[in-house]
Amino acid sequence: MPWNISYLADLDAIVTVYSGVLSAEALQEAVQSTLALARQHGTKNFLADCGSLEGGHSVFNLYALAKLLESVGIPPDFREAIVLPQLDAPASDVRFWETTCRNRGFDVRVFKTVVDATAWLTESTPGKNA
Repeated sequence: MPWNISYLADLDAIVTVYSGVLSAEALQEAVQSTLALARQHGTKNFLADCGSLEGGHSVFNLYALAKLLESVGIPPDFREAIVLPQLDAPASDVRFWETTCRNRGFDVRVFKTVVDATAWLTESTPGKNA
């Protein structure tokens, strides 16, 4: 499977790790599973590690997914830190995702490392100190 998810209690975040080629269908499954786990743990913090992502879906899929998130009522205090892929084309897609989400009012940021992404989530989490 090109993705796996877990809950990281000390960060109060859902961590989704993507790798290899991720089809539009697999991306949709990953997002649905990630949101279900977030509801289960009552968190609005997300860390997407795309460092090993190679692509497989299009910007059209990402745009439709952002539109879907908006339509299902993702809360305004939703935060997602994303670790950029190492390859240029998927990194460009991740930057597109960031822009598309930010245009909808979602607090989504991209980072070069997991350490930087985690630090941002920790700093921006109410009631937590970095």
